[in-house]
Formats: sequence, C-alpha cells, structure tokens
Amino acid sequence: MTPRPDAQTRETAKVRVAGLKQTRDQAHEIADQAKVAADEAMWQAIAAELDAGTVLQRDVAETTGFSRDHILRRTKPYRQN
Repeated sequence: MTPRPDAQTRETAKVRVAGLKQTRDQAHEIADQAKVAADEAMWQAIAAELDAGTVLQRDVAETTGFSRDHILRRTKPYRQN
C-alpha cells in the first residue's frame, strides 16, 4: 500500500491538475470555434452554389443527408435572392 501524500505534495499536484484541465478546456474551445467556422463556410458555399443555379436543393439534401428544410434555414442568411 502506498503512503498518503503530505498536504504540500497534494496542493502542488492539485495545481498541476488544474493546469491540465485549463489546457483541455482551451483545446475544446478552439475545436468548437473551428466547427462553427467550418459550418459557416460550408453553408455560405452551398448558398452560393444554389444562387448560381449549379445545384438544386434536393441535390444538396441527397448529398449531405440534411433535410431540405434544414438546408433552407441554414442557407437563408447567405442567399442573394
């Protein structure tokens, strides 16, 4: 059985664990921001394709697996028409 750490050792370890948690939280925040940016870029590009008439909304639905209603709602802010 390992001996219990003293109070100073425990406090030092708690500081290290808090730093690890902070690093993890920052990485998650960066990942969430990247996901939002990727979504926005995708919906803007799809809206441009729809506006250009190079693809139909049902083609986008078939290709992405999203419903036509979802595509309409997500592309509406970026549409020119």
